[in-house]
Amino acid sequence: MSYYFFFFFFNILILFFFFFFFFLYFFFFFFFSFFFFFIFFFFFFFFYFFFYFYVFFFFFFFFFFLFFFFFFFFVFFLFYFFIFFFFYFFLFFFFFFFIFYFFYFFTIYFFFVIIFF
Repeated sequence: MSYYFFFFFFNILILFFFFFFFFLYFFFFFFFSFFFFFIFFFFFFFFYFFFYFYVFFFFFFFFFFLFFFFFFFFVFFLFYFFIFFFFYFFLFFFFFFFIFYFFYFFTIYFFFVIIFF
């Protein structure tokens, strides 16, 4: 029975470290992705104010620029939301069920090995 409790504890320990490092990696990757994106975003914003008198004299360029500016912001927001969030969301559940099934199988296996042999 001590072997069974050891494997049960090992199962919980592996799952804990998996959750911990996965969410750590997910948080940092997601956070720094948005961080670099907003650096580029503010650089773009600074670019707009730096060339403000060109925009003032060319209204067509002004509306053209605003359209692509907000379109750029919207598209990249959707890109980061759907690609990174849902990709890591489904990746997380895939590896969660895979690891849970794997260690659950081996804990049951070692339990029967200890009892019957």
